[in-house]
Amino acid sequence: MTGTRTIEGQLDDGILFEGNLQRAFTVRLPTVGDEIDVAEGEGIPDAGYRVALLARCLTSLGTVPAESITYELLRTLSSDDYRLILKAQEALKKKPSDSNKSTKDSAGPS
Repeated sequence: MTGTRTIEGQLDDGILFEGNLQRAFTVRLPTVGDEIDVAEGEGIPDAGYRVALLARCLTSLGTVPAESITYELLRTLSSDDYRLILKAQEALKKKPSDSNKSTKDSAGPS
């Protein structure tokens, strides 16, 4: 996903992966494709939809390989860390995009 904006953060509690505590994360906003893929996925209960969607949006989680950032792994997050990542996504929504900046001179006509 070239050009996708991301935001970085640190988990308070962290998540254990192969015996190592991971705290750093990078997350992006979900796409319609992400939502469709999660909705059509098998084995994810309706109550786990947002967690599965978040697993697709985490572009990094410490040294965890991308293919290991899954619904099952994120189920072990603390509730506080889960909310922290969701807040980071909300902040990313509010962050102005470089492509939204106007290149026109804002001064009125001379």
